Amino acid sequence: MIKRNFMLVFALGATFTYAQNIELPTEFINNTTLGGVNSGLPDNVQGSPYANEEFVLGKVYAKGQDPYNGLLRYNAYQDGIEMKTDKGVITLLKREYLSAMIDGKLYRIENYKNNGAIRKTYFVEMNKGHARLLLKQGKKFVEEQSATSSYSRDKPAKFEDENSYYIITEGNPGIEVKLRSKDIIAALPDHKKEVEAFAKKNKLKMKTEEEVIQVMAYYNSL
Repeated sequence: MIKRNFMLVFALGATFTYAQNIELPTEFINNTTLGGVNSGLPDNVQGSPYANEEFVLGKVYAKGQDPYNGLLRYNAYQDGIEMKTDKGVITLLKREYLSAMIDGKLYRIENYKNNGAIRKTYFVEMNKGHARLLLKQGKKFVEEQSATSSYSRDKPAKFEDENSYYIITEGNPGIEVKLRSKDIIAALPDHKKEVEAFAKKNKLKMKTEEEVIQVMAYYNSL
């Protein structure tokens, strides 16, 4: 069952204390709710809008400060990082200076190209360096479908995974790629020949995250 989030009102200059008794500055918190899409959903909805359904102990990183511990999860449908507190669920502001480690994955805001426009979203950072592979964990909501004949059945509403990959180079927005050699090499044009030779020598088809990360590591060493 999907829980509603709560809208919380904070006094100026206040701090919010959660389970570990560590205070998160309110300037890092979105005071509006993310719960709108979760309200009114049918009871039998299948799947989940979350990348990780349960809250897990993670860290919030703010530039120039020590990390804050908290119980975190990523809402992949609404693109928001949620924190469980003793007063309800709060949501982090979507700012480039804020990132979060959840279940061993680093979530950070990055620019990316979408239909000719530059947008921002949370990505899971897969590697470090000048060029990085990014995973966008998305969720698609599919409405309930009624049976079209006596031989078929109703289909309940559901959330489906809608993941995608991007490559980003320093100073540029991310561009979407498929896990295949054609797309990966095209995203690294300044060392195309070297990357092709490295992949061929090491028999890397770049169809898995692990193989693409190997190629990225080589590219970043050039």
